[in-house]
Parts: sequence; C-alpha cells; structure tokens
Amino acid sequence: MQRYGNDAATRPWWKRRPRLKPTLWSAVAVIAFCIVVMGVSAFVAKSSVDSLTANARQLAKNFGDQEKVAEHAENMQSSARNAHIATAHPVWRASEVLPFIGDDLRAVRLLAAAADELVNDVAAPLLEFDFSSIGPIDGALDVDAVAKLGTKVEQVAPAAQEARIRLIAENIDTTALISPLEGPVNQVLETVDTAAEMLRRGAILSPQLPTMLGADEPRDYLVLVQNTAEMRTLGGNPGNMLMLTFDNGRMSITQQASRFDVNTRRDSPIVPLNPWTEALYTDRVGKFIQDTTMTPDFAQTAHLARAFWSETLGDPGASVLAIDPILLSHLLKATGPVEVTSGETLKPGNVVDQLLSRVYWRFPGGTEESARQQDDFFTDSAAAIFNAVTNADGGITALAPQLVKGFQEGRILYAPTDPTEAKAVAGTRFNGPLFEANNAETTALGVFVNDNTEGKLDYYTDMSVNVTSDVCEADDDATFTTSATYNYNLDAGEVAELPQYVSTGRYFPKGIKSTNLVFYGPVGSSYVSAKVDGQDFVPQAGTTDLGRAAVLINFESEPSSTHTVEVTFSAPADEDYGPLAIRHTPMIEKVPTKIDAPGCG
Repeated sequence: MQRYGNDAATRPWWKRRPRLKPTLWSAVAVIAFCIVVMGVSAFVAKSSVDSLTANARQLAKNFGDQEKVAEHAENMQSSARNAHIATAHPVWRASEVLPFIGDDLRAVRLLAAAADELVNDVAAPLLEFDFSSIGPIDGALDVDAVAKLGTKVEQVAPAAQEARIRLIAENIDTTALISPLEGPVNQVLETVDTAAEMLRRGAILSPQLPTMLGADEPRDYLVLVQNTAEMRTLGGNPGNMLMLTFDNGRMSITQQASRFDVNTRRDSPIVPLNPWTEALYTDRVGKFIQDTTMTPDFAQTAHLARAFWSETLGDPGASVLAIDPILLSHLLKATGPVEVTSGETLKPGNVVDQLLSRVYWRFPGGTEESARQQDDFFTDSAAAIFNAVTNADGGITALAPQLVKGFQEGRILYAPTDPTEAKAVAGTRFNGPLFEANNAETTALGVFVNDNTEGKLDYYTDMSVNVTSDVCEADDDATFTTSATYNYNLDAGEVAELPQYVSTGRYFPKGIKSTNLVFYGPVGSSYVSAKVDGQDFVPQAGTTDLGRAAVLINFESEPSSTHTVEVTFSAPADEDYGPLAIRHTPMIEKVPTKIDAPGCG
C-alpha cells in the first residue's frame, strides 16, 4: 500500500488545506482592525453626542443655577471632545472614501470638530458668566454685569464665526446623506449659523449696552402696544402707546397715551409715504396712528409713530418697540400674576381674553368715554406687566426664554435711531417679517392680515397657510403659490349681543367682517394670478414693495365661514434660492404652515 508523506503535493486532494499568503493575512487583519476601530469610534461618538444633547437639555432647564450650569458645561466639554477624538483619527478619514457611507462619515467628523470648538471655545466661556447677576434686583438691571456679559460676547464671537466659516467652506451636501442623518445634520448647521450670527451682532451691540440701559443718562423707548383683535400686517392696531424709560438699569413707564392723545384721522399723511406703500395700503398708513402697522416695513412704521408722538407729546425717544398681548402672556409666565389698578388679576391664561375681548363687554358703549376706558385698561395692563418684569423672581434667566419666544413669533419689533444699534439689528426679524434683501439664504413669501371692518372681530379668527413651488425642478420661470385658509369663527347667534365697539355696524352690517389679505412673493418676483374660493379673482391693489411683487385681496365673511385665497407669483429659475419660508401676521392663534417644494429635499 502506498503511504503518503507530509508533502502537500503527495496528499490526496481531500486532505489538502489551502494556505493563505502572508500578505493576504495581513490585509484581512488590517480590515478587521479597521472594522473594530470604526465600530468602537462610532459607539464612542454616538454615546458622546447623546451625552452632549442630554446635558444641553438639562442646562436649559437649570439655567440660572450657576452650580448646575457649571456641571453641565463641564460634561458638555468632555462629551464634545470625546466625539471629536473618536472621529478625527486616520482610520475614520480613510473610511470617508468608501461608497454609500463616505459622505455620512465625513459629515459626522466635521460636525464633531465644530461641536468641540463651539462648546469649548464659545459656550463654556460664556457659561462661566453668572447670568443671574444681571438681575433685575430691586427693580433694576445691573448695568456693570450687562457690560461684563457684553465683553464676554465680544471675546467668543470670533471663534463661533470661524467655526461657521469652516463648515461653509467644507460644503457639506446634506442631500447626499442617509435619511436618518440628513435632518439632524441640517439642524446642527442651522444652529451653528444662528449662534454665530447672534454672537456677531451681540459683539457689535456690546459697547452700546450700558447706554441702552441708561447708564449715562435716562434712555426713552416709544412702545406701540398692538391690539391683535383688530389685525394689521405687523400684528394689530397700535392705538395704545407707552414711553418706557431706563435710568441706570431701572425700567419704568414714564408716559402713557392712546389715539386720543395724537392727531390721528388727519386729512393728509403726517409725513410723506413711500409710493408703493400708498399704492398697496392707501394713505391711511400716514393719516391714522391705528394704521401705521399696515406696512411690513417696521422702520417706516417707527418713522410714522415718532412723527405722531412728537407732534403733540414731545420727544419720541431713542427707539421704537412694538409688542402685543400674546407677548405679554409670555412674560406673565416669568413674572407670575399681576393686578391692574381696576382690580383685575392678569395671568398667562386670561390676559389675552381680558385685553382682546372682555374689556369690550365691560365698557360696551359706543361713546368716546367708553373707548377711553378701554384704552386705559389696555395701557394700564401693559404697564402693570412691564412693572412686574422689573421684579421677576427668576430674573433675566426666567424672562429670556419668553422674550426669545416672542421674537421668534414676530411679536417684538425694534427700530433704533442709533447707528450702532441699527447695524446690530439690520436684516433680522426686528425689522419686520420680510427682512431679507434677496433670496440667497431664505426665499420668504408673505401673507398678512389687515382688518377692514372697523371693529375687534379678529378675536374670532384664525388662519393656516400653505406654499407650493417648483423652484427646485423648473427649467423656465419658477412658480410660487401661497394658499391661505381664513376662518371666521363667530357664531351667528352671538352677533346681536356683540358690544358696539366689537362690531360697529357703521360700514358693514353687524357681524359681517371685511378683511384685506396682502400676499408677497419672493424678492424679484412677478404677480401671476389669484383665486378666491377656487374662482379667478382680480386683486384690488398691487405693486412692488420691498423688492417683491405684492397684491391685496379683499373679501367679506359671514359668521362661521371659511374662505381660501390663493395667489401665484413667478420668478426666474436661474436665480439663487434658499429654503422656502412663510411669513405671516402674528395672530392670536398659532398659524399652521406647510411647504411643498418637490425636489428641494
């Protein structure tokens, strides 16, 4: 019998074992090592990001408790650094060339590096500052503490701007990312952009902050309190005004006025109007103080308001602010309930109803005396809430979130006369809803409500807005269609009982509501067509305002009725268009919005 030796060549084929060459074994080992490294790195990065997010949320909840803030800030620094280290090594970078997942890995690495930079070089130094030191304490803000915060902002703003510029230069294509990653990456990019921009503007404003708080001499602000039961583009009828004065950080109401104290209902505008403003809204904008907020350009509103005030009441102050009762309800969440001189207690849950409805039932007459009583209650309530702000238990840390919410909703507008302040707020929501000069970063469309009835029937209304566009798919001109569904919710059975001032019946039958909806297209757009309740409609007015095509459509509403108004604009498809955005009048109820733009991601 033949015996087989150890030579593989002499072994039977079924007993032979293939041998891998050393180089192949090395390749397998390297691949296995890389897989392990990437797995561990991804786990560390994911855990670090989760920890960073959790600590950020807790920090927001505990803001004002300096000890807890310091603890959360330290944890955030550690988490951000770990996420950066886990994604910065050569294996991770090499993996970015892989198909399908390379773009995702690159995006994660770049954002982890940006997060590390922002947390350690921006957020941590800012959070070392004790925000509770600002106050208000004993009714005054600490001017020195505010100045120190301003210095901190000046110090960290460059780092935030550098991180922002670096991300822009890296040009992360979010549309190439996997679906679960696209949304979070977009959100982080927007957050970095917003934070850097806010800090940049804060750094500009920083040297002016003590002056704004009356450090050297008292500083006056003319405040327009808009009545959102009678809608205007910017919010409501501004027939009530306050002079807000800061004196070395101490805030007080030094003067109150209403439409009865200025020369409203005049024969000609108090100052010349822009021709496009007059074409769209008529010269009422300059003849009635109540109509100065019809234009979306708050700088023009402020100019008119200052003229009305100075004509009869004296110095209109250094800046003009506009607010509304919904903002006041936000502030009450920080201050707690307040009592008005007439005895009513205002709370977050009842202040809107008290100011925009109940007051007209308490003083229902159609006389000037009743109207003055209504205005007095309105201004007294606003003054009481402002006074409560100076003694809020949580100080600035409790007030800040409510002010930010009001700003985001378009309920705080600001027009300064000081050039430094004007530079700091230029191109922001402080200027009004349509503040962009072009479409590059945001393609904004607007739909604004202006009551045409003479009454307070907007208390019973709400609206939703949808926009559709082919801007990301069009080869020729792009189209932008805004559709507003406007609901008039007053029950017909309540009409007879309405106070005279809510529905005067002077120009329209009692209970009938006349409304002007004003639609704006993107910058550089042209008007195409309009429909009301599905039927073709010719707008009552149209022009170009703020570089945009704009049209006004009037319609009347029966109680418990709905109207849908649709307007289409066009614009060249070869322009640069940022993400679509809908801007609208800040109404009493939240305005649901929806955007449908196929191909835009």
